Parts: sequence; C-alpha cells; structure tokens
Amino acid sequence: MKVGLTTALRDDCFDLLELRLKRTMPNLALLYLAGFLEKQKLEAELIIEDKFERLVKKKPDVLGISSVTENFQHAIELAKRAKALWNPLIIIGGVHVTSLPHVLPEVFDIAVIGEGEETFFDLLSTYQKKQKLGTDWLSQIKGVSYHDGGKVHFTGFRKGISSLDEIPVPDRNRFGLKYPYTYMMTSRGCPYTCSFCVIPHISEGYRMHSADYVVDEIKSIREIKPNPRRIRIFDDLYIVNKKRTLEIAEKVHAEGLNQEFDFVCWARANLLDKEMIAALIKMNMKYVEFGAESGSSQVFSKIKPGCAMDENQRAIDMLYDNGLYPSCSIIMGHPLETEQDLMATYEFIEKNSNKLLGVEFNTAIPWPGTDLWDYAKERGWVHDAMDFSTIRECIHFPNYSTKKYPYLNEKIAPERYESILEGFRELFWKFENKQTKLEGFMA
Repeated sequence: MKVGLTTALRDDCFDLLELRLKRTMPNLALLYLAGFLEKQKLEAELIIEDKFERLVKKKPDVLGISSVTENFQHAIELAKRAKALWNPLIIIGGVHVTSLPHVLPEVFDIAVIGEGEETFFDLLSTYQKKQKLGTDWLSQIKGVSYHDGGKVHFTGFRKGISSLDEIPVPDRNRFGLKYPYTYMMTSRGCPYTCSFCVIPHISEGYRMHSADYVVDEIKSIREIKPNPRRIRIFDDLYIVNKKRTLEIAEKVHAEGLNQEFDFVCWARANLLDKEMIAALIKMNMKYVEFGAESGSSQVFSKIKPGCAMDENQRAIDMLYDNGLYPSCSIIMGHPLETEQDLMATYEFIEKNSNKLLGVEFNTAIPWPGTDLWDYAKERGWVHDAMDFSTIRECIHFPNYSTKKYPYLNEKIAPERYESILEGFRELFWKFENKQTKLEGFMA
C-alpha cells in the first residue's frame, strides 16, 4: 500500500513571504505522522510531497491532505483532481475539519479529527484488512468523521497522546530546505482561552515534550543540509511552564547549541519576568513575539482574559532593555470595539514603534471553532458549509476589505472602518520596511 501525504498549499498565495516560508518550512504534522507510522511498523510506502503534481505521478492508494481553514477550498479542489485522475481513498486532516467534525464535503472519504498520529495509524492498519471486517469498520475507530447513508458520522474525539516524547523526532531530511531557518514544536495546546483562538477548543489541554527531547530535536536539525542558523519555536505559547523553559535554556547552553543557532518564540506578556528573560538570553533567543491584541483595556479584557493590558508595555520595555527584539500582534474590528478603542491601539503601536521589531496586524476573523465564529454564526454572517475561500487572503492585512471579507464590528460603520485602516496600513508598511533593513529577522 502506498500512502501519500501533502499539504493544501496554494501557489497563488497573495503574500509572497508567507508562500516562501510555507514552501521551505515543512509541515511538521506530516513528518510526525510519518515518524509515528514507521515506529508502529505499518506495512506501507510513505510518500510526502508538498507539490501535488509529484503525487499524481506516484498515484498512492491513500491520499492524506492537511489543511487549515483559509486553504480548505483548495484542499477540496486537490481532492477532486485526485478522484478524477486515480481515485485514491482520500483522508483530510487539520485544524479546519477538527473545528467542524460534522461537516465533510463528499469528495473526502474520511476526516481525521484532532491529533492525528494514533488515529491515522488505526485507519490505515484497519483499512488494509477491512474486507474481513465488513462495511461498518469505520465506526470502530475513534476520532474520525465519514459518510454513511447520506449523513456524516463522527465517532467522537480520541484522547490525545499523554507523553509527546513517544512521537519520534521529525525527520526534516524528507524535505530539502533552501533557506537558513526552520521551525519546531516543543508543546501542543494552550492553557488560555482567547476569544479569537481555536486552539483551546480543538486541543486536549497543554502537553509538552521533555527538555531532553527538545534538545535532541535541536541536535537533529544540525544534520539538515544546508545547516539552518535560526530555529523558530512555533508553539502556540512556548513559555507556559517556567521550570521547563529554564531547563531547556540550561541544556541548550551546556551543549553549545546557542552558539550554533539563534531562536524565536511566542510568549505571553504576563509570563515574562527577569528570570525568564535571563533564560531566553542564555538560549540565544533573538526576538520574542506576544499578543498585545489591543490598546484599549475595554477590548483587551474581552479578547484576552487572565492578562492585564499594562503588562504589554512592561513586556516590551523589559525585552527591549535586555537586548531582545520584541514583536507583537494586534486584532482590530472586534465586535464591540469603538473608534476610540481602535485609535488607542494605533497610539500604543505608534508609541512603541522604535522598540518593536515587528507588528502582526490582524482584523478579527471568525475562524471556525472560536468564540468569534459562534458570534458571527448566530447573526447569520457565516455557516458551516460556506465557501471558505472568501477568507483565504484576509490574513494578509493590506489586502483586507469589508466588502470582500467578514466584518464583525457593530460599532463602526464599514466605510469609516476602512478609512481608519489607512492609518494602520501606513504603520504596517513602516514595519515592513524596518524588517527589510534587518533582513532575516522575521523569517
């Protein structure tokens, strides 16, 4: 049995930097799957390709497609092409179908819901012997959705792997990297519940790789040719567990890995203190990103419970004063945001423009599985089976338009909001130019 794995990644992505990063930074989900299947000794030939055309030539018996929401329509098109060209069993996975487990387009045979390693292994090993099991074999597998009798059946969420160290370190040599950076995941999930984020709704708590596993993975990255010089820690929130963060920093320093690599991570303002900053410096962390979200305390309290807004300024000052480059993200167009709130965010960014390396500008988008999705769905602005290509480009801020993409704010008229965004676009390009001068930092 041949099993092909690919990511639904469009080649006509508006943001060329994003496209370059996705083409040169492998989808670790596929590498985790492959490593786990090989550890379980599945009798199958595994083929991982980021270009669909290469899979067409190899015609795998099973085609696994990983997709996020903004590329889900593209995943549907890939599946249609595969069905027309060689008709494999098609399995879809990723955050989108996990957020909407009861919605499965006909072109997909099965969806893997949630964490994929154990479910995908059960699916494939059972599929190999399904003729002996009758037609109801899928109902016995936890964590899948499938079609039966004109309806979509969901077998329920599977419990996640309790010890992430059971999953082999991903073999990045399956992909050829052309740029001097890569990324890694040292944990899964997030213990916080921000209204715009889907992670708390689709993941089972917060689980971590051990410090030893993390260091072993960093060592494995040395084997990639050409050898990357930067590692982006792509956890939803890297510094949740202070003890582990300090331990990783000590081990990275002791192994001399901080001389071979520099690092980037996502943090949270209220978790940064002097001891944490010292550990990040010891590890050779170059810049630290966190969600500032808003310059208005009224909006901030609704977006980010459990964190005080004044901690954002403290985090920026602490990082900058200690030689770390701070970067933050903001969200505009929250349903209850007023024009005054929006301008407070503008002033916050402008005031810190000399300290911040970069700012990720976002307009509030109702991603499936989030509180904002529920809010928009109640008002009839979105629905489970909508054409998700309507939000595929809005993540690139300069391309956002209230005429083209969902607009959730009920306090500011769309025309006025568009006018205010012009000022934010000027800030966006200011930071883009700043990052260009410091080429490579935001890679």
